Amino acid sequence: MFDQKELFAAALGLRKPWVLENIEFNPQVGQLNIYIKKIKNEKVECPICHKDCSIHDSKEGIWRHLNFFQYEAFIHCKVPRSECDEHGVKQVEVPWTRPGSGFTLYSKDL
Repeated sequence: MFDQKELFAAALGLRKPWVLENIEFNPQVGQLNIYIKKIKNEKVECPICHKDCSIHDSKEGIWRHLNFFQYEAFIHCKVPRSECDEHGVKQVEVPWTRPGSGFTLYSKDL
């Protein structure tokens, strides 16, 4: 049996180094907020050579996701930049969106 976090993490297809941290549902505002974080001490992948790298820094991102029934849904995540010995500092790719997009892969028709 899945608990709430496991269910949403499975539906989003999350895997290491990403984990679902929190879910906030506010029916009065009409919004579902899903918070994802990188697992502490996990390396990140260079988007060019795919080697494991240390983290240079991170930046908060918000993506519009598919509606959860009639409620707007958003994914929040502090996304790290990798520090690759070969390619320098690069923005890490996240599995739920395309680079530079404010929408998740599943919300392209919104």
